[in-house]
Amino acid sequence: MERQKKKEQIRETIIQAIFLLLEEKSWESMSSNEICEKAGVSKRTLYAYFHRQDELYLELAKRSFERMNEAMSSAMTCGNTAEDTIIELGLAYIQFMLENPVEEALIIGFNEKKYIAVYEKQVNEIQMIANRFELMHLFRKLKLDPEKFDANLAIFLWTHIQGITQLIHSKGKWLENYYDASIQSIIQAQMKLARKCMEE
Repeated sequence: MERQKKKEQIRETIIQAIFLLLEEKSWESMSSNEICEKAGVSKRTLYAYFHRQDELYLELAKRSFERMNEAMSSAMTCGNTAEDTIIELGLAYIQFMLENPVEEALIIGFNEKKYIAVYEKQVNEIQMIANRFELMHLFRKLKLDPEKFDANLAIFLWTHIQGITQLIHSKGKWLENYYDASIQSIIQAQMKLARKCMEE
């Protein structure tokens, strides 16, 4: 039991070391030597826990989606109407992504097609986690009118919210200066537009 606990601690140390390194550099530019140095482990130990870099990447992506879901879970209890809940989920997503650039990069960069052939089980697990708040599933859960709350609306809302997030992340200062508005006021205005689309 003690040995298993130690193994779990070493594995966790490696993962957390990589998250720290990702605050300084991209995944693509990171070397195994840097990971070992940050985690305080040998290469032999690193590859005993993760045989390939792809396994490491998938674990990082999985944890990023899990953290995002934790942030979004609290939004499910907010709001008096279904529309309120969807807006709160959108706001929770935007806030999480802006406050957690490492996880944002891993979530946005995750490409299941690249890994599905070799790591089908891990990819399917990540997809299950990632789709927890998928909008069509949410529309059905909230028992909304399927004629109105259909796939087209789900795609529009998702691309709208994701697009705002990426635009603010990449051009936040420019947006504030050009439109003479704070990031928060821009987000609120965009959420009003999203609400309008649901209410029409």
